[in-house]
Amino acid sequence: MIMAQAHSTMNSTHHSNQQSLEENKDQVSLFSFSYETDRKVDSSELLSKVRSALQEILNTRHSHYEKRTIVPKMGRWNFACPYCGDSSTEMHKKRGNIYTDKFYYKCYNCGKYADLGRFLQDFKQNVLNPEENFFVKEAEANKKKEGSQIDPSYLFDREKLKKVAVDRSLIEEKFKLKRIDKSSISTYLKKRLQPRMDLFSWNQEREQLYIFHLIPETNLVLGFQIRNFKSQPKYMTYRLSRIYEILEKPITEDLDEIDEISTVFGILEVNLTIPITVFEGPLDSFLYKNSVATCSANIDFPIDLSTLRYFYDYDSAGKKASIKKMSEGKPVFLWKKFFKESNIDEPTNKKMDLTDIVVLSARKGITLPRLGHYFSGDKYDTYWI
Repeated sequence: MIMAQAHSTMNSTHHSNQQSLEENKDQVSLFSFSYETDRKVDSSELLSKVRSALQEILNTRHSHYEKRTIVPKMGRWNFACPYCGDSSTEMHKKRGNIYTDKFYYKCYNCGKYADLGRFLQDFKQNVLNPEENFFVKEAEANKKKEGSQIDPSYLFDREKLKKVAVDRSLIEEKFKLKRIDKSSISTYLKKRLQPRMDLFSWNQEREQLYIFHLIPETNLVLGFQIRNFKSQPKYMTYRLSRIYEILEKPITEDLDEIDEISTVFGILEVNLTIPITVFEGPLDSFLYKNSVATCSANIDFPIDLSTLRYFYDYDSAGKKASIKKMSEGKPVFLWKKFFKESNIDEPTNKKMDLTDIVVLSARKGITLPRLGHYFSGDKYDTYWI
C-alpha cells in the first residue's frame, strides 16, 4: 500500500501542484500542433484541460506527493501510472506517459495504452467536448496508421542504438545466466543446427534458454526471448522498455520508437532492397538468409516494405495469419504445396516450422527444393496454405 500522508501535507501538496500547473501553462504550446476538423480545435486549450484533469486523477489515485507530480518532458508528460500505481515501494517511479504530440497514453510498467479520450473516461474525467474527443481519436488513429511504422533511420543510426541498448553482462548477472559453451543446452542447439552459439545464454536452475537480439558486432542487447523447458508459457519476449524496468533504469527519450524494433530479430542485418522473409521464431530466422523474426504471428514487421514475404509456422495460428496476409496481397509460404512437391510428409495434428524442415531433411538425407519457390500472394493459392 502507498503510505498515507498527513492532511496538512496533502493540502500543501495540492497547492504546490496547482502552482506547478500555472507555471507550466506556457509549456503546453511547446507540445501542440494544429489539426483540422469540421470545427477547429485549439490543441493548446485541449492540452490545458487534459493536464488539469490529469492532476486531479493523480491527486485522487496517489497519496504520496512524489506520485502526484507531473514531470514535463519533450513531447510528453511523465508521471506515476494511475492504472497500476507504478511501485508501492519506490515513490519516484514514473512510467506513465501522455504523448502530447500524438494524444495518447502509454505506461511502460503495466503496458496500458489508450487515446486521451479513453484515458480520461477511465477515471471519470469527461472534460473533452465532442469535437475534442473526435480530435484525439483521429490523432491516435493516424498514430496507429503511420506511427506503428518506425522511421527506417533508426536502423542505421548505430550510435543512437548503442546509447539505449543494455550491456549483455548486466542481464546475465541479473538472471544468473551462463554462456552456451559452459552449459548442457548446447547439445539441443546443435541438434537444431543453430549456426551462432553467441546469441544464447542458459539458466540451468530454471531450464530457460535466453535468445538475444544484439546490435551486430557488439554485446549490446535490444531485446530477448526466453524459451522455457519446464514451465509455462513456452516463450516469453522482452522488449527494451521491459528490460529497463527489470534493471530499474529510467526511460529515455529515444526508447519509445526503438522499442518497436527491439524484438524484431535480424532487423539490423537485413538488406531492405531484396526479399525479406518474416518468421515467427528467432531460431528459424537464424537459419535463413535475409530474414527477421517478430516473435509472434500477430506482430508485423515495423516498416512498410514491398519486399516482405511471410513464412509462418504450420499450425492454426500460422494459417490464420497467412490467409490474412494473402488477402492483403502479401506473399506467404505455401506449406501444402511444399509438402506435395518435397519428400516430406504433411504432418497431422502437429506444428511444423522451418527448423523442423531443416532438421528432418538433414537427418533423412533429403534434398530440399528451393523454398523461395513456395511463396505466393495470389488469393487463388489460399488452398495451398
